[in-house]
Amino acid sequence: ARPTPGLSDSLFVPDEIINPAPRFAALVKNIKRRRGSKVDIRVPRYRDEKTPDAARPVGCPPPATLEEALEMDEVYMDAMAFGMGCCCLQVTFQARDLSESRHLYDQLAVLGPIMLALTAATPIARGVLLDTDVRWDIIAQSVDDRTPAERGVAAGGGEGGGEGGGED
Repeated sequence: ARPTPGLSDSLFVPDEIINPAPRFAALVKNIKRRRGSKVDIRVPRYRDEKTPDAARPVGCPPPATLEEALEMDEVYMDAMAFGMGCCCLQVTFQARDLSESRHLYDQLAVLGPIMLALTAATPIARGVLLDTDVRWDIIAQSVDDRTPAERGVAAGGGEGGGEGGGED
């Protein structure tokens, strides 16, 4: 069964999977209102000799139907659930003072890229092999509330370009 239109208007996931806590529905609604459309997550598809040619090229306008989404050269996702469904761990440190905070930051800043590489493990999204291992772009695009002007795209046009969702 296909999702029925509602809060997220996703082609893939129903609104029933949104956490019932009021803040999650409000987040979906506020992101959609500010950006003027639902989220537009695009990730490069892994291509090899068995990958069929896509009918809709990279950077095409957002699809209106499930069929159009499946014909895209990029892996298209249109709901916060795709990013927020990625498993993540957040750790909060409390330091005694500013000096200790700076020391912790300096130590952890060099570990960030290493931890990202070690925990990437997201080679598949929506059942399709991706041409990236890092889930960060999916997470970032799933909560991107920038307006078309802030994203540097024409209103109604595709965001294109796979990773980064139109970021500079």
